[in-house]
Amino acid sequence: MTKHKYRHSSGSVHLSMVLIILFPFVAKAQSEPNIENLNRLLTTRNADTSTISKLEQAGEFFLYKPGAFNSDMEMVHRFAEKMENASLQINFLQGVARSKLLHAKAYREAGDTNKGRQICEEAIAIFNVCGTPELQAQALIELGGTYSNSREDLPRKIDLYKRGVTIYHRLGKKSSEAQINEFVGELLQLEGKYAESLTLLQEVLSLYQSQGYSRLHGIYSLMGENYHKQGDFVASLRYNLMAVDVGEKVHETGPLMATVYNRIGINYYGIQYFDQALRYFNKALENARVNKDTSTITTMLENMADAFRGKKMYRQSLHALTTVAKYGKESDGESRLQEYITYLKNYLALKEYHNAEPYYKKLLAIYQQHKLSISITQVVRLTLVDYLQETGHFDETLPLFRSFEQDKKLAPISLNRRIESEYLFFRTDSALGNLSSAINHYQAYKMLSDSLTSLSQARQLGVLQLQFETEQKDKNIELLTQKSKLQEVSLHEERTFRNVFVVGVGMLLIFSALMYNRYRLKKRSNMDLEKKQKEINEQNQVLKKLLDEKEWLVKEVHHRVKNNLQIVISLLNTQSEYLDNGDAIAAIRNSQHRMYAMSLIHQRLYQVENLGKIDMEWYVRELINYMKDSFEGTNNIQFIVNTTSICLDSSQAVPVGLIINEAVTNAVKYAFPRGRRGCIDVSLLPATEGNCLLCIMDNGVGLPDGYDVTESSSLGMSLMHGLADQLEGTLHVSSDNRGVCITLDFRCRFLNSDTNEIN
Repeated sequence: MTKHKYRHSSGSVHLSMVLIILFPFVAKAQSEPNIENLNRLLTTRNADTSTISKLEQAGEFFLYKPGAFNSDMEMVHRFAEKMENASLQINFLQGVARSKLLHAKAYREAGDTNKGRQICEEAIAIFNVCGTPELQAQALIELGGTYSNSREDLPRKIDLYKRGVTIYHRLGKKSSEAQINEFVGELLQLEGKYAESLTLLQEVLSLYQSQGYSRLHGIYSLMGENYHKQGDFVASLRYNLMAVDVGEKVHETGPLMATVYNRIGINYYGIQYFDQALRYFNKALENARVNKDTSTITTMLENMADAFRGKKMYRQSLHALTTVAKYGKESDGESRLQEYITYLKNYLALKEYHNAEPYYKKLLAIYQQHKLSISITQVVRLTLVDYLQETGHFDETLPLFRSFEQDKKLAPISLNRRIESEYLFFRTDSALGNLSSAINHYQAYKMLSDSLTSLSQARQLGVLQLQFETEQKDKNIELLTQKSKLQEVSLHEERTFRNVFVVGVGMLLIFSALMYNRYRLKKRSNMDLEKKQKEINEQNQVLKKLLDEKEWLVKEVHHRVKNNLQIVISLLNTQSEYLDNGDAIAAIRNSQHRMYAMSLIHQRLYQVENLGKIDMEWYVRELINYMKDSFEGTNNIQFIVNTTSICLDSSQAVPVGLIINEAVTNAVKYAFPRGRRGCIDVSLLPATEGNCLLCIMDNGVGLPDGYDVTESSSLGMSLMHGLADQLEGTLHVSSDNRGVCITLDFRCRFLNSDTNEIN
């Protein structure tokens, strides 16, 4: 779960900024008025329209000063009262209404929206009698600003703004109409009317472009947000990238750019492009720090913590959360919920259960004591289940699962959340012995996981398509530039031709014939070259598409094989819990280890770009670590791994891994009886030219006296000899009172990382 993914800025611009843009007398650059002049205005006995306008301008100056200080708002009210008194003296009702509007703005700026709304409605009643249409529009917009963005207030707020827009449209004030409609578009988006919002924003964009307005990053970002809400990922990314491009070109440094960068970060986070997401979250963080916007700073740090966790960089995620804590939080309830969840999941991933426990208790307290929304409650339940399973309290998860199932119909959950819930169900059922239910939940988990993979791939293809279109546009621009240069050369040749004409008709005829012939040859040559280049480009595109499809299919095969092996391992593990026979259990465990050795190969091939190439240094260490953790009583055994970066193809890596598995398993079981301390040394190093030498040694009790390796009928020894033959290598087993040494000398088929050819 992630939070604070979208931080609304009350429209592309705040309401106070809208009013400054719309009302010219406010937007004029004013120097701070002289104190004596202000006092003179407040004490003047003149009562005329000119004095009333000056009082209004003085009040507007204090209203729109940076910051909203009580002293400034008191000055606004004083000038408004003086305006009202002066207007009443000369029976100037419009002046009375303007003074009330000034009062209303001051109350709104100070946060007293109820009082501001009441006075604003009084001003509108007077303007309807004696006000101009523009003043009526201003009052309607001001009244709309007294309503919040809550679901209850939004319809009334939108209606008031639309009434103001209608007046501006009738007056032909296109700029004011576009700016207020942009604000209405964002309110419609907040209300969930994405299609209506996009239609309105397209009209606004056309108005802006028709007037040559260049600061379009706000509306592009808002349109990207609407497409994101509708699930059109590619369109969302396209408009957000346009917003960044425009914002950076016009050198925008205000808080709006933090919102723009954040929305692109969310686009990339949604398809697990965590590096790109972190880059844009960091840009938003830098902008917020410049603007000293503490709320946005904490939001970006929390988003970065989620992205770091997605990259499995748990320590960096915890560091980001620790930085958030330095800024403090206003409450300890639902606003801290996501922070606790991220802390808990990081510590669970790090197996630091003692650090995770306090956050589990905090989440449990919020879950039990606070009335949360159903969607948030479902997320908290899954997080609590995750902790209980990791700490072995499977019985305690059952009430949470029952509540989760009851609320599923009330609040639909995302695909990611459904996958997580099915996997957690599977784990609890497996632990409690409900095998039939466990299999059903695991099948549902796999089906949903495949669906998510397809969806993620579709979104990634959308990103690649967008990048391709951008690159293609750049190529078209470059081609047009080249054509322009060719045209300039042609014009220069024509000027030269005219100059030569003065020399003489004879030379002109000869020169023109030569030039014409040269032109024909050049044109023909250019046409042939362009035709060949076009054919080459088309063929390259076909080959690239085929190569991409081949690589994807091979990766999918490895992914499926790895998953199937993991399913078999899980089923064997479940089956072993119902067996009493020690030999049968040991046989199942040995089979699990062999399948895990093969599963590691396919897991690696799915993760890396170079298909078929296995880094044996990584593989041997991963396999030994797994075996050390799988056996009981290995604390008295020291494992030493000595290998170098050798890359083999998968047909050799699998037999080598199985031989290591068999040899190490035998050493752990038999070499160190009765808790005897010892050492197992595994090395894989280049030997003679073109060969590799695998050696597994232990310093245990050795083989029994009279034990003939060549006559042994054990499965493990037979398997090692068979695998050695498959590798066309020589397997040698030696033993004395100092332990057992197994060596394998085989011809390596190294994989060339540049050509993917086997040497």
